[in-house]
Amino acid sequence: MSITEITVSPTEWARAHPTMFFTRGEVTLESIAEQLVTGARILGATTVKRLSAGPWQVVAAAEDWFLNARLPIPDDFRFSRLVSFPEQGQNCVRPEFLVAAFAEDVIVKAAHSEPIVLGAVSPTDEIHAVLGRMEPWRRVIAFRGIKV
Repeated sequence: MSITEITVSPTEWARAHPTMFFTRGEVTLESIAEQLVTGARILGATTVKRLSAGPWQVVAAAEDWFLNARLPIPDDFRFSRLVSFPEQGQNCVRPEFLVAAFAEDVIVKAAHSEPIVLGAVSPTDEIHAVLGRMEPWRRVIAFRGIKV
């Protein structure tokens, strides 16, 4: 048996191997959102809402599910490694990693904090107004576009 060293970032590796993360290897915004909703519920979020806002998928919860995970994700949402998700089962990865790996643009917001914005999201993008009109959720992740 030999060991192969992975020389690309984990997000690049994930994009090159979508069948490891998605049924039939098909990456869609909807499939990412479904995994995010499932992950939030596994971590104790009982009120989870998913909606589409133009090109954006939004997953929000009345509870901040990040706080209940055994293994934390990076504060800046930039993953330098895969983060296991033992709460879901053996060989599972946190669905937030999939958002970071596959979505072009991402906004992550916790209650009473400034949002983390990744990608090309302008301050005047309509998604900011949409998020501002939503109920006072404890955690929101909005994302659009698929990286190839």
